[in-house]
Amino acid sequence: MEREFLVLRSFLKDESGISLAEVLLASAMASIIATAFLVIFSGVSRNVSLEEERAAALTDVQAGMADLTAELRQAVRLTADGPIVEVLEASGATAELVFHSDRAEDAAGPERYRYFLTGCTVTHCSLSREIKVADSATPPWTYTGAGTTRVVLNDVLRGPGTLFVGADWTTGSEVLTTSCDLTSPCVFDLIKIDVRIDPDPNIAAEEALSIHHEVRLRNAR
Repeated sequence: MEREFLVLRSFLKDESGISLAEVLLASAMASIIATAFLVIFSGVSRNVSLEEERAAALTDVQAGMADLTAELRQAVRLTADGPIVEVLEASGATAELVFHSDRAEDAAGPERYRYFLTGCTVTHCSLSREIKVADSATPPWTYTGAGTTRVVLNDVLRGPGTLFVGADWTTGSEVLTTSCDLTSPCVFDLIKIDVRIDPDPNIAAEEALSIHHEVRLRNAR
């Protein structure tokens, strides 16, 4: 028993505990693990946030395109031989689409719809819609009064690409129109709409949402 007691005393006497180097090493490893966990957690949280932003942007785009599609499908001519679309400009900060559509039940005549880009920076614009009602209840229709304007979509990318393009197949092959007005009439059956939305302009590397619509003009022919 005495021998065992001496061995135990020797063991306890030689036990030096945890060294400072071991403490520092353990602290460093714990810091590395905590940092890695924080990076992973932040990345997952950011991905969730980005997907929520993309979903919200997609909802806004679909709502805006649903209105534009319905308005275009009911587009009408102001005169028997007039164009179905008054103005179309495909791309850049001057992108514009003007047509007339008889949708409002209480309006005197067809309303004049104008979709155009506003508030453009080097890379982004807003897509706005202006609606004017006819000055009188009988033709010829004129639109001199002030219209009502609202922003349809924010953070629309300016380019590259086209926002509005007219398409026609009367020659046997597809003919695209990227610019037309009353002096150079807009003659086509269908309008292609390509909208690219940046869900978060603060993140340059984020992939844009691309929405493509093709709208056949019901009264074009």
